[in-house]
Amino acid sequence: MRIAKTSVTLAVMTWAQTRAVISVGTLVAIPAVISVVMVEVKGNMRLFRKVGLMLVVLCFATVAAQGDTCSDLVTQALTAVQAVCAETGRNQACYGNISIDATPREAVTDFTFEQQGDLVNVAAVQSLRLRALDVAENEWGIALMKLQADLPDTLPGQNVTFLMFGDVEIENAVDPSATVPTVDVTTASNVNIRTLPSTNGGIAGSLASGEVTTANGRNEASDWLRIRIPESDSFGWVYAPLLTVTGDVAALNVVDSLDAEIPFTPMQAFYFRTGVAADVGCTEAPPNGLLIQTPEGVGEINLRANDVDITLGSTAYLEAIPGDELSISVIEGQGEITAQGETVIVPAGASVGVPLDEDMRAAGAPEDLRPYDPAAFSNLPIQVLPRTIEVAPPLDEDALLDAQNPGGAGGFAGDMEIDLDALAGLDMAMFCPIMNQMLADIGMSRDEYVGLLRQALVFSGGEDQADVEGFIALLQSCPVGGELPAPGDFGAGGDSGDGGDSGGEGG
Repeated sequence: MRIAKTSVTLAVMTWAQTRAVISVGTLVAIPAVISVVMVEVKGNMRLFRKVGLMLVVLCFATVAAQGDTCSDLVTQALTAVQAVCAETGRNQACYGNISIDATPREAVTDFTFEQQGDLVNVAAVQSLRLRALDVAENEWGIALMKLQADLPDTLPGQNVTFLMFGDVEIENAVDPSATVPTVDVTTASNVNIRTLPSTNGGIAGSLASGEVTTANGRNEASDWLRIRIPESDSFGWVYAPLLTVTGDVAALNVVDSLDAEIPFTPMQAFYFRTGVAADVGCTEAPPNGLLIQTPEGVGEINLRANDVDITLGSTAYLEAIPGDELSISVIEGQGEITAQGETVIVPAGASVGVPLDEDMRAAGAPEDLRPYDPAAFSNLPIQVLPRTIEVAPPLDEDALLDAQNPGGAGGFAGDMEIDLDALAGLDMAMFCPIMNQMLADIGMSRDEYVGLLRQALVFSGGEDQADVEGFIALLQSCPVGGELPAPGDFGAGGDSGDGGDSGGEGG
């Protein structure tokens, strides 16, 4: 009898612990709890039946209590997601809360995504369809994904987090066959990064002695490797004999020397939609949507949502209504949004809309910045995200104007005179590195700068437009990279670590 009493106590403790991670209406823990009681109190079936009945009644009483208010439902669901999805790894999707319909990629056979805590590789996912909040049915679909995006393989513990909730559907737009093998490389001395796999290529940056980075491509001869330029979204080339390689260089893809774009990793490009928010009588519930958060200390990552390019080093909230717009709200940090060749910078506290057609594809350029509604964002489930943040207050009109037009109409935007005649015959080998260095110094990409120039044209006279457009064309003719080399390196053919670079080329 002493054993039986102890067993019942353990079983009830197990049940109490399990309740914290069971969403409303889910009874998956009951069989496990009852089986514990059955094993431990076998021979005393009367006691087993009594305890089993007690547990079942307790479960349904708990469900009924949770269903009393929407607040309880939301709280229990988010608590469950934090618990059951805690072990989600890189490029995995987690079934957070009921109810979700998952469709695997064609030819994927080993795929189970049916109950809380199920994990699948996102490369195997074709689409996920989450259910809207339904208090009467105790349903609210929540899914969590952790993606590599364009983070290097050398940071496996750092991931981009996607948290989807409510009436949301997301479809993987990345070709499952598009894989990008990589190898780690370490420099033995200071080396230059070139814009082309040749010493004739411009110097796009440098690596310090002992620096570790990732190579993601090679030329046909395998004597030059392509790497990501540090503190940049661009790629360059390093002479292979100057590197110590961890891995098999032959496993790298042979890439075009002018191809600066690496194929997306799983779910880095996607199409998604959100249902129009309905009045479910639950003010505690967040609107349907997608939260995206980048890891701390890794710079910016690139995504493509509904054909809109998004660069984030922050936390953003996305909604997408077919035939209406994709709305991107930056609630922490900063974002860069590009669609139809136009780019805008979105600071924390602001939203931007991009028109969408009925097929959920971008149908226009980004619109003007706008403040978001703080009441609508007060219940975003940011507590589930890995980084603790506060939702930024919405920007006021003056701050929005400054963000939309840096410098103001009396500064940068008001002084647009560019004398193209003075640039005639300019040595582009000097102009391009100088411009790239200037942009690097102020922490701005070329596309950002061009976007600001075009925005500033709105405030300038029409007589300036042709000259500004001519300057933009001149700037865009520069090759990718081309930053000034380190002091003492410009015009010298390479630094001390680059001597092997030219020697390996045979002069």
